[in-house]
Amino acid sequence: MNAELLKPPRLEPGATIGIAAVSGPVNEEKLDAGIEALRAMGYDVVQASNLRRRAGFLAGEDADRVNGYRALLTDPKVSAIFFARGGYGSVRTLSGISPSDARRHPKIHLGASDLTALFSFLRRGANLVTFYGPMVAVEMGQPRELDWQQVLSGTTPEIHHFASEDVVAPGVGEGVLVGGCLSLLASLTGTPEAVDARGAILFWEDTREEIYRLDRLLTQLERSGNLDNLQGMVIGSVIPSGPNESRRDVDEYLALRWKGAPFPVARNFPAGHLPAPRTLPLGTRVRLELADAPRLTFLEPGVR
Repeated sequence: MNAELLKPPRLEPGATIGIAAVSGPVNEEKLDAGIEALRAMGYDVVQASNLRRRAGFLAGEDADRVNGYRALLTDPKVSAIFFARGGYGSVRTLSGISPSDARRHPKIHLGASDLTALFSFLRRGANLVTFYGPMVAVEMGQPRELDWQQVLSGTTPEIHHFASEDVVAPGVGEGVLVGGCLSLLASLTGTPEAVDARGAILFWEDTREEIYRLDRLLTQLERSGNLDNLQGMVIGSVIPSGPNESRRDVDEYLALRWKGAPFPVARNFPAGHLPAPRTLPLGTRVRLELADAPRLTFLEPGVR
């Protein structure tokens, strides 16, 4: 990994945004609503060549998804790449992508969920800051207040203040913010693009995983050594698996799992699989202070 952090240029008013699909097939009605919302904000939109394709549970064959993404990455007119949705499939594109393309063409990447794999790949190969946040065919077409414009335009994200009941383990930690969707983080263990949280602040979230599966995924990360010397943990949305498990059950499990941790731990940060998730600049430094006024402070913007 490059020693120097690579921040993409900030998103300017009226910029051209490319919409990519490297994972599951897109709901076209939701996609059109998201694109219309972007255009209403004054942005031009370029659609990846595979954006509306379907090949089983993927948005086109592997080569289609690679080529659609790479065309946006290398297009000088495209200032940022927003992803249509998550699902599954981005990990299958990594063998067709070169980190050198991202180094030559550093661009904003905005997405979540399955994009964890691609973002970790870009972090390990190019040290590129990526943005974990809303997606075009998921949240952007709805009339909700989102913070991605402020974050991508160069504003340092606002401090988040935690409720006292959401402090699982007290303490203070500072480091680079890494992470993503827990099931993806665990699945990357043992691969070249595994997330390295050593000395970092780990953010994770997930949706509809049973509690025993959450525990298995977290234990896998611990046993891999990727959490050694962890400086802090920020837990985002953890949506219960169904009627047999409630949010209270999840919160009780998290409190039991991380009580007495040697690093600060907080839960219920408003990011992940939510109607209006916050946008997180992965790769930048943050400070997690869980004492009298528990908060997460972002120490720098994610763009230049």
